[in-house]
Parts: sequence; C-alpha cells; structure tokens
Amino acid sequence: MDRRTQSDTRIVLIISIILIFSVLSFGSVEIWSSASVSVSVLTLFIFWIIFRTMQEHSFQNTDSAHGRHEKFIFIALFGLLAFIFIQTIPLPSSVIRYLSPGSYELYSFYSVERDPAMYISLHAYKTRIEFIRILTYVIFFILVSYSIKDIATLERLLKVLIYFGFVLAVFAIIQKAAWTGKIYWLRELPHGGTPFGPFVNRNHYAGLIGMLIPLSLGLAFTRKSLERKILFGFFSLIMAVSLFLSLSRAGIISFFGGMTIFALFLSWNRFRAKKVWALVSFVFIVFLYLIYLGIDPVIDRFYETDLTGEDRFTVWAETLRALKDFYITGSGLGTFINIFPLYSSAASASIYDHAHNDYLEFMLETGIIGTALFMLFLIAYFIYILRGSWQGRTGIIRISIISSITTIAIHSIFDFNLHITSNALMLSAVSGMAFALMKMRAGISREGDRE
Repeated sequence: MDRRTQSDTRIVLIISIILIFSVLSFGSVEIWSSASVSVSVLTLFIFWIIFRTMQEHSFQNTDSAHGRHEKFIFIALFGLLAFIFIQTIPLPSSVIRYLSPGSYELYSFYSVERDPAMYISLHAYKTRIEFIRILTYVIFFILVSYSIKDIATLERLLKVLIYFGFVLAVFAIIQKAAWTGKIYWLRELPHGGTPFGPFVNRNHYAGLIGMLIPLSLGLAFTRKSLERKILFGFFSLIMAVSLFLSLSRAGIISFFGGMTIFALFLSWNRFRAKKVWALVSFVFIVFLYLIYLGIDPVIDRFYETDLTGEDRFTVWAETLRALKDFYITGSGLGTFINIFPLYSSAASASIYDHAHNDYLEFMLETGIIGTALFMLFLIAYFIYILRGSWQGRTGIIRISIISSITTIAIHSIFDFNLHITSNALMLSAVSGMAFALMKMRAGISREGDRE
C-alpha cells in the first residue's frame, strides 16, 4: 500500500468516526456537538488538501465527458454557497428594495436610520451559521467523493456504517423497552419530545436508519457466501424493525418508497429477478417480526391520523403565503422561525422553528435564485450518477445508494431531517459514495482505453 492509499484510508476511517459521533451526540443538534462536527470536518479537509498537494500526480484527469459533468456539479454547488454568503452581506437599501421587497419593507419599518445598509437575510447572523453548516456538508461530500478510490474502500466504509446501524437499532429497541424518560438512561429531556435511540425526535431516528437499510441490503445482495448474505440481511431486518417501532409515519412511508425504488431498479435486469423476490421476502419477514412483537401500535399510529387536523398542512400553506413576499432572493437561510410568525394564523398559534417540509422551507429562505442553483446541482448530480452500466456488484451498490437517497428525500417532504446535523452529514456521505463510485468507473474506462 503506497502513502497516498494509506492517507486516503485514514481519512475514510476518520470520516466514519465523525459520522458515528454525530449520531451518538443526540444527532448533533446542540451547539457543542454541531460545532465539534464542523471543526472536525474543516480540520480534516485542511489536512487532506495538504496531503494531496504534497503527492505528485495525486489529481488524475478524468475523461472529458466525466470532467465536464464534475465541473458543472461543483459550479452549481459553489454557486449556491456564494449566494447564501451574499445573503449575509450588507447592501445598499436601493438594491434590497429591488431584489427583496419583503426584506426592504421589514427593515424600513423597524430601522431608525434614514438610509440603513440592509441584508437580504432578515437575520444575517443565523444565515452565517447556516452557511457554515452547508459548507461543512459540501466539504464532507468532497472528502468522501475523492478519498474513496476503489470498491474495497467503499465497501469498508459501508460495513462500518452498517455494523454501527445494527448496534444503534438494537440499542434503540432496548432503550424503548426499558424507557426511563432519559436518553441513554442518563440524559433528561427538559423540553420534552418523542425520543427514540439517541434522538429527541423519533422521526429523525427513522430518517437516519432509513438511509442505512438499503445500504445493508445492497451489501447482502453482493456477498458471495451465504453466511454473509444472511448476516447483512439480518442487520437490515433489525434496522427495519426498529424503524417501525419508532412509530414514525413519515419514516415508514419513506421506507416503502426506498424499497420500491430498489425493486424497480433491480427488475430492469432480468438476471436480478431472484433479488427482487429476495427484497419482497425481506419486507414480508419484517411484517412477521412486527406481528410477533406487536403491530397494533403501528396500525393505530396511522389509523388515528386525521388529515384534516394535521397542523403541518396549515404550516405548508402559510409558508407558501410567505414565499410570495420573498420569492426572488428568499428571507435568508435559517430565518424560518423569524419570518413564519408574521404569516401564522390562529389555527397554528404554536411556535414552529421549521416548516416540516425541507423543500418548502428552503424555497422560502433562498427564493428562486437559491432554488434554481440547487436544482441545477441536483440535475447535474443525478445525470452523473445514473449514467453508464448497472451490471455487477457495483451496479447493485449504486442501486442501494440511490434507494438510500430516495428514502431521505421522501422523508424530507414531511419533516426537517436535513436540518439535523447527523442526518444531513450522513446524506452527504451517501451522496459522496455514489459520486466516488462513478469516478471509479470513469477511471476503469480510462485505463481500458489505454491498454
């Protein structure tokens, strides 16, 4: 193993440690834990840059088609970061009046100065904090994408996360059975909540574990020995059971969405028909486990749902109403809690710090400009990772990664998982794995052309 490979292996190991820490520290939703994650990621990135610049020929050129796609992906991504940063810069009031009439009106109403400097963001400090968070996720995505150079390293990271997911699921089930009102049987919940595992909110546990289940199934389908297939299948089963026991409706719905995408991709290849039936059998066994453990709470959770009384639908409608006043540049990333009370009706008098829909909240806070930049990134990214052959074990791993992304994407329609540091960091890692896998394929194709 050369020095370059050794440094990349160490970086992947540190990446896995950061991910595990972010989950165990209550999802890294507190200042001390989220700051620790950001500092760790930024420090690791600095060392990674130093290692890369010291190594001769460390940056290899990809073929022109892949290179163009990669450049476009990062142009859109850093364009979004630049726009968020601009939201925090003081600008002349005449500019804000043109770009963001809603922000101009609020600044003019509350300001005592005649012609004050204004920000696009209604709370520039919060937007700066969110900028650091988004920058952390982008850097983490880059670290994963460019540190994983071969399928063995990718599978090694997947195994670490899956073993961790299994242990986490077992702990969450045991904690639920022996619940004392404290997370880890030590940490009290002064503000209440619906805890499950290390998370204060069961939906956030479901969001995280939902991303790991397809990854575990992907490894189960690619193992050669029957014992390994059964092992990773069992890990997937326990994680899925814990998701259902969390009683997260959005988590359960997104689980089925991810499994559907998994089955559809597998069914496109007639040689994988057995794996489709294996996936169906997996879901059936999950139901058998739930019947044995008691499925009534899950059924009651859905049966008691009154769509006409769901507050989140009211919040969505009022978020759309607020969006009309900030549709160009948004109200500023992280300012939902500041702007929403101005549009909240008596029917939703509670304080909402999030819209319970990551997409609507992002649209309100970044407007058309930010949403367009993010959509450009998503389009370029998925065109990149969906192209090429889907054969072999790398094809199945790609399917599992896409199913993982689909699961959290569906869940984010109903909740704010992407505002939980551990979950957003895990999504960055999973997205980076798909990117790294495509870079491997491009490298293999390039080497084949040279031979």
